Amino acid sequence: MTSTRPDASVIVPVYNCEPWLEALLRSVLDQQGVDLEVIAICDGATDGSLSVLESMAARDARIRVVTQENRGVSATRNVGLSLARGEWIVFADGDDWMKPGTMRTWIEHGEKHDLDVVIGNGFSFDALPAPADPPPMYERQPWGEICTGTAWLERTVPNDDWVVCVWLQCVRRRFVEAHGLRFEEGVVHEDIIWALGVGLHARRVGFVREPCYGYRRNPASITRSPSQADVARRAAGYLRVIDALVTAALDPRTDRSLSRILLRQANREGGHLLHVLRKRLHDDDLRKSFARQFLQSGYIRVMLKGATNASEMWRALRCWRIYSRFAT
Repeated sequence: MTSTRPDASVIVPVYNCEPWLEALLRSVLDQQGVDLEVIAICDGATDGSLSVLESMAARDARIRVVTQENRGVSATRNVGLSLARGEWIVFADGDDWMKPGTMRTWIEHGEKHDLDVVIGNGFSFDALPAPADPPPMYERQPWGEICTGTAWLERTVPNDDWVVCVWLQCVRRRFVEAHGLRFEEGVVHEDIIWALGVGLHARRVGFVREPCYGYRRNPASITRSPSQADVARRAAGYLRVIDALVTAALDPRTDRSLSRILLRQANREGGHLLHVLRKRLHDDDLRKSFARQFLQSGYIRVMLKGATNASEMWRALRCWRIYSRFAT
């Protein structure tokens, strides 16, 4: 395919992923039937990631290398969004891998059905070569259907099958620009807030069942890091996610059924925060601060309002009891 504008811009935030970066980029560059550009943003990496980028860019003009001081993955993806020229935007992480034909499958599906967003499927792996027939990450998407973004939320959030992973979202660039979609900077779990914005604005969402994108189970990722600074950032991220969900749920423009679903998701996120505070965060002062923020924001009431069964009601009451203990 040849055009003045690439079919796809692949945005790759790069931070200390030297051992896996070449494999990811090669899997992207080897995608056939798609005219693409790769925007690789080196986010203050302290290993040899930049050397890998520069070496590969010297051999393939489709790679555009941007360097910056460390600003975090949200700010890095936003830089990529500001530079993207493709009709479609695809996200990839530097330690992951893409099966051959992934982007052609996603984009052809999006063009055929005039979609704003294509939701793909993925699989987890530990090392390459990837498994030949891996189990999919998602089972209960509306496969074979086209729906609005709010219908996507209503059908997947209650089943805990909401695709918040941005690397499984192939998004039309003009849709992103029309709604000013950006990642919230400085926030962990930013994918959830992004996916919420996508769901609230998309007119047409379609789905590709085949697990094409490989997510590497990397023990060095921030969600697995034992660093107390990283754990505290995760806790702060959950507070921000809950706030985003509650704000959207209470917006007068939000349909009542969707509002209930978003509050139910806030109930879940409150439970995730509880796990982090109980099991991962060992600093008593930080634990007390987060518990107080949660209680003072009225989120126990939100969790109770979002509870739809006895288990979720129990989760809210348990959070109230334990957060109250932490806060004293």
